[in-house]
Amino acid sequence: MKAPLPTYEDERLAHLHQLKILDTARERSFDAIAQLAMNLCQVPIAVVSLVDTDRQWFKSCLGLDATETPRDVAFCAHAILRPDDVLVVEDATIDPRFSDNALVLGEPYIRFYAGAPLVTESGHALGTLCVIDYVPRQLSSIQISSLQLLAGQVMQLLRFRESNMALERERENLDMVIRGTNIGTWQWNVQTGETIFNERWAEIVGYNLDELAPISINTWLDLAHPEDLKKSGELIAQHLRGELAFYDFKCRMRHRDGHWVWVHDRGRVSRLDDSGTPLWMSGTHADISELQSSQKKLRDSEERLQSMLSNFPGAAYRCENDYHWTMLYLSAAVEQLTGYSANDFIRTDSPRSFTDLTHPDDVPWIAEQVQAALVAKTPFELLFRLRHADGRWLWVQEVGLGIYDETGYLKYIDGFIWDVTQTELANKAVQLNEQKLSTLYNQASIGIALNALDDGRYLECNPELCRLTGYTEAELIATSYWDLTPEQYQVQEHQQLESLHASGRYGPYEKEYRHRDGHLIPVLLNGVLIEGPDGERKIWSFIQDITERKRIEQMKNEFVSAVSHELRTPLTSISGSLGLVTSGVLGELPEKVQSMLGIAHKNAKRLTLLINDLLDMEKILAGKMEFDIQEQSLLSILEASLESNKAYADSYGIALVLQVEAGDLHARVDAQRLQQVLTNFISNAVKFSPSEGQVEIRLSQQGDQALIAIVDHGPGISEEFRAHIFQKFSQADSSDSRQRGGTGLGLSISKAFVERMQGRIGFESVVGEGATFYAAFPIVNSAKGPASAL
Repeated sequence: MKAPLPTYEDERLAHLHQLKILDTARERSFDAIAQLAMNLCQVPIAVVSLVDTDRQWFKSCLGLDATETPRDVAFCAHAILRPDDVLVVEDATIDPRFSDNALVLGEPYIRFYAGAPLVTESGHALGTLCVIDYVPRQLSSIQISSLQLLAGQVMQLLRFRESNMALERERENLDMVIRGTNIGTWQWNVQTGETIFNERWAEIVGYNLDELAPISINTWLDLAHPEDLKKSGELIAQHLRGELAFYDFKCRMRHRDGHWVWVHDRGRVSRLDDSGTPLWMSGTHADISELQSSQKKLRDSEERLQSMLSNFPGAAYRCENDYHWTMLYLSAAVEQLTGYSANDFIRTDSPRSFTDLTHPDDVPWIAEQVQAALVAKTPFELLFRLRHADGRWLWVQEVGLGIYDETGYLKYIDGFIWDVTQTELANKAVQLNEQKLSTLYNQASIGIALNALDDGRYLECNPELCRLTGYTEAELIATSYWDLTPEQYQVQEHQQLESLHASGRYGPYEKEYRHRDGHLIPVLLNGVLIEGPDGERKIWSFIQDITERKRIEQMKNEFVSAVSHELRTPLTSISGSLGLVTSGVLGELPEKVQSMLGIAHKNAKRLTLLINDLLDMEKILAGKMEFDIQEQSLLSILEASLESNKAYADSYGIALVLQVEAGDLHARVDAQRLQQVLTNFISNAVKFSPSEGQVEIRLSQQGDQALIAIVDHGPGISEEFRAHIFQKFSQADSSDSRQRGGTGLGLSISKAFVERMQGRIGFESVVGEGATFYAAFPIVNSAKGPASAL
């Protein structure tokens, strides 16, 4: 069922597109939240989905190889209709909204879905943080609330991104202001004489920077008018002693063509050394020749100043030092900032002032800080709340400076005020986000650890991990995960580290931790690779205690073993008796009775096969399976297998063909167990081969390995089943297997047998063209033959 559009669809899409996040690269911060959602809900798939006009696009997609799907089939298109609720679909096949969905009927065969909407402050759902499974399931109330919390964290990331975009625009505007002023800039190391000019500084005196090289303070001194050097030096000395807030001087500089250029130099100490002594001064160098010689150019300069102020993201002001702090100038941008026009503040009959709009709690401390700065003749910088005309409170930043006459009397205050609400809210959101993540970290029901990648030492660990291992946090920080890991896991640990380096994540991975008191704890681990601000690579790991799961598995295995042993003897008697009756030993039976007993005999044999497989699996798991490994002729074993399975193949109309490409080869194997493996391979190949087809049994040599391959030309193995093919009770299609027969244990047993005989097992398949199952063993004789690849 196609989801209807939300009533706020236009506003929702406008907000989504404004974020400029669609079709951007994956980011670890989003992947980390998706990974945590996957772990908390114990599902194979987690997605951060954003619903666009005609599609849903995935910012993060773990466990599924996709970047987007059409909106028509998107579960998330339904989830965004109710922004306040988590949409939980426990079984999609029985939900009328999704039972005919292409993603349910076909790849990836979704059965379970839970999506927490990603809701903006205006209540618009942009998408979801969702978890998906291939089987029906339920979520606990804790898991649902955790999913909502994590969805909130995704929104915090999106808001942070939005705030960063706003900050970037502010930086660009400020850069435009600097470039628009067309002034030179300089930096001077007052201790070493090192000096840095921008290109405009050189242009003012008719040069470019390359022509002035090498540049030092002497470059400046050589170009300055001799009569101005003394006064300039006095003002700089006063400023360095702290007697003047700024160095401010109008002087003459010699142009390249010989005439003198009037410049206005302003600067101040911008950096002190470790002892508090001035180290660097920075300032501007403006050409004021035309300003002094022409009133027209003065007006032009004023126009440029107005242009600069209009481009500034805030309001500029000048107020007079009188009883009312009368506003002499206020840029038009104040209307956008406050909702009131500049005239509302400038008119002498207007009662309006910035103090009236300032939050009452902020007024006292603002007055104290401004007064202190004016007394010290230093700039002031304030961050406070201002009420807009529409009633909402804004966070604003103000920078101001007192302007004094030659006697030191304060004449004016000049300054700028601009809106920093988004920046301040972003900072508070980051703090809130950190608080929420900290709460989740400390109260999580699974262990969470941060380890250094290079040596595995613990950097952080949550309380659950301490409870799980019996160590205090301080004790764990003094160790590494190698100290808690038994030696038998060394190989697997290095394999997981290789996966971490290759893909940025590892697991799920089962192992054991050594408890502080010495006993072993079975755990399930997942983790991701991150890089800290210091460049050190670290591992976030999520550790789940699976002791109870292992106990239940042990109970299940013991129950299956006990039942299998108890059923084996009576079932053998039943099967034998039925065999005697159906063979006619006790006389001829009526046709209907004969048919029913034949079905019973067939099913009894199938049940006997299942019980035998179960008992074999039980022996393998218990380590009680005995092997008689000797040097054997593989060709002889293949010929015997072909002969013993020929009747079975004939019943399906399938021909068995033996192909020997390397002569007879010898390997150390258990002939009986290898026969069992080949029977499993051949029976599967026969069952899935087309009628009147053939199955090839091949013997070839690959390097120092003897390769036995069973090749069929059936439907092949689907992609989604390949990862489970050697697991217990795995069958590609359970409905089909009831017709073809089989227990789902044969390949799992075969894998255990081959690996016990120091061989390797595997398969290759092309859907629609067939499958090849193979087992390879080290050759122990000197026979040589041509190498053959599957």
